[in-house]
Amino acid sequence: MADKKKILMIDDDTNLVNVIKTVFEVKGYEFYGAYSATEGLERIKEVEPDLIILDVIMEDFVAGFRVVSELRTGDKNSAFSAYSKVPILMLTSVTSKTRLNFGERIGTALLPVDAFLEKPVKPAELLSKVESILKK
Repeated sequence: MADKKKILMIDDDTNLVNVIKTVFEVKGYEFYGAYSATEGLERIKEVEPDLIILDVIMEDFVAGFRVVSELRTGDKNSAFSAYSKVPILMLTSVTSKTRLNFGERIGTALLPVDAFLEKPVKPAELLSKVESILKK
């Protein structure tokens, strides 16, 4: 990959992040991890990712939704306004824990993300989804 795309994964499951990191680095991506919503927001500014893979349930039940809210605020004076167009792929088990189908709400005001995958996910499926998003 001539121009390496940068992926930031924000998830409190360090084992999952390490497995996914290996998959993406083998495919030529620069891959970064953050292990909480707070750390993730800090890393976004450091890494300036081309795509964010984001869990929902981390330090609390809605941590990932707060990250989305910060990024998609629409406020040009926000500390994260420069990252408002970075694609977000939500990778989470929130549906199985809440019985609510968040996948139906992708791209709406309620869930302004680009894609939604339920855990557990096969690494090849995640890689395919990320590549599809980055081609847009």
